[in-house]
Amino acid sequence: MACAILMIFSVGYIAMSRHVTDSGAFYTYISQGLGENCGASASIVALIAYFSVQTAVVSMLGFFAQLFLQQHLGAHIPWWMLSLLFAVIAWVLGIKRVEVGGKLLGVLMLAEVAIVLLTDVMLLVKKDGPLNISSFEPAVFMHGNLGIAFVFAIASFIGFESTAIYAEECRDPHKTVPRATVCALLIITAFFCFTSWSLVQAYDFDRLVQIARQDPGNFIFDITRQYVGQWAVDIMSLLLITSLFAASLAFHNNISRYIFNISRDGLIWKELCSTHPTNGTPHNASHVHSVILLLLLAGMGSVGIDPMAQIFAFGSAIATLSILVLQVGVSVAVIVFFRRKETHGFSSWQVFWAPLIALSAMSVTLILVINNLQLLSGSDSKLVRLIPWLIAICCAAGYLMSMKRRVRSAA
Repeated sequence: MACAILMIFSVGYIAMSRHVTDSGAFYTYISQGLGENCGASASIVALIAYFSVQTAVVSMLGFFAQLFLQQHLGAHIPWWMLSLLFAVIAWVLGIKRVEVGGKLLGVLMLAEVAIVLLTDVMLLVKKDGPLNISSFEPAVFMHGNLGIAFVFAIASFIGFESTAIYAEECRDPHKTVPRATVCALLIITAFFCFTSWSLVQAYDFDRLVQIARQDPGNFIFDITRQYVGQWAVDIMSLLLITSLFAASLAFHNNISRYIFNISRDGLIWKELCSTHPTNGTPHNASHVHSVILLLLLAGMGSVGIDPMAQIFAFGSAIATLSILVLQVGVSVAVIVFFRRKETHGFSSWQVFWAPLIALSAMSVTLILVINNLQLLSGSDSKLVRLIPWLIAICCAAGYLMSMKRRVRSAA
């Protein structure tokens, strides 16, 4: 269902991508459709989203790296120091050419997918008795809280829209961006569906949830150990670290390009839109946000904030809500954009009906997320309830900054 909604959302998104080739993705689309002021609001929300998830991922990376070193080398290094190390490495790679980071990202992610698929296949091959297909039955599908499950499913697709961020660095963005977006959605969906169904085969459906609740952190590791072997668990543990690093590198690049576009549009310091004289990457933007991340990680680590229960949970909740706000904005922007522009070559489904359906579905999802923020964040803290207000304040701040800039320009 989540894939279907995002595919419908992508119809208008892809149609508009043929007219927008800047590397600002959601921010640029909203700016083109709804005006510079709304675009400025979107830029702030986008930065919040990507910076939150980058902080969450880097913190999680340090946590699992700490466990790995303790188990295999007996070394006791604080998680936040390891997070700082990985952040610096991503910083260095981020100012190199995109191809360097892209190739590294691809190799690490393919290795992670391969070991998970190996577990899936071995589980199906070694399973005694017939395969269980009850998870596809309507009664099972509708069991429990479907709304909460849908929220987590939507959150799993965060980042699929980043294909548009690299539009300016593609040889043929009009073809590459649409194809990459659709492929990303289909591959993510196929992988998640197949792996989830395979894991169901390890236990009876009724026992599955109970066992996962008892030890969620080792749930997949235990299955891998049983059906593949300890060697696969060791490799999977290492690849978990490398895949998290690959994700942190991807978000680093996304944030740098968002800052680059915001600076180029005159909302923040102009020097941040300069590119590296050799590599052509937004190196100043990379420097600024990397320093901020390092200071934040050092501060949180020094006061003893838990990387998983607090940083990762809060960061994921903020990112999910922010991305949904942007997707709602993009759906509106697509409709408005094509109402003002010649729609030659596009059908009414592409420029109106699909964005309208996506707008309705995303709005409902946004409400579900707001109502379930405490569950999504894994915290019952009152601070969680302030997340929607934080995003609203940032939207207003971006709008006012843009208005002020335009007044100064007119003067």
